[in-house]
Amino acid sequence: MRQTTDAEPVDPARDPAVPVTIAPAGPDEVERGGIGSRVFTDRWMGVLLTLGSAVGLLASFQLSLDKIRILENPEYTPACNFSILMSCKSVISSEQGVAFGFPNPFMGLIGFAIILAIGVAAASGVRFPRWYWVGALLGLTFGAGFVHWLAFQSIFSIQVLCPWCMVVWAVTIPLFWYTLLHVLAKLTGAGWVRALQRWHLVPVVVWYLSVGAVILWAFWDFYWADFFGNL
Repeated sequence: MRQTTDAEPVDPARDPAVPVTIAPAGPDEVERGGIGSRVFTDRWMGVLLTLGSAVGLLASFQLSLDKIRILENPEYTPACNFSILMSCKSVISSEQGVAFGFPNPFMGLIGFAIILAIGVAAASGVRFPRWYWVGALLGLTFGAGFVHWLAFQSIFSIQVLCPWCMVVWAVTIPLFWYTLLHVLAKLTGAGWVRALQRWHLVPVVVWYLSVGAVILWAFWDFYWADFFGNL
């Protein structure tokens, strides 16, 4: 072994006789590792998925109860029937309300329950592999597409808005968007992904405003013109 003096410190990398200790990476370093730098951690995503899916699950549960009560008693009027414009019963009883041969809210019960389980686990510290997050994204992509189809049918075909359905619309949008950003960050460290993460709220706000503008435009001649004309 090569002799060393006080003036010449030992370099562990060059002296095999000196043991090298590697400190474990901290939580923040683990989150920043891999491909690309992640703005949102798995725990942060878990909290978001938990809160959003819990609200969606509540809305789906209420819609399912109303559907069962309507089947039991066709004269039943749900509590969310506020006016001609806001009527859950009209949407629940429509053909679009059973798109796959069974009530749509049942799909919400299953889908949001799965996302809730993933969210709780991630918020508790469980680290899912990337393919698991990709699977969650695929499910939410289907859910977002189906929700927008239902929104189109409700606005332009049925021409009635369902309050509980709109709650489902409202929570599905951020669930899909933030899961998409999270998966993209896990797959690539491209600059455009980091830019999307820095401005993550802008697409959500624009999305909401766009849906609101479509509703306002679609129902203007039927309801809003008279309402604003009487102010």
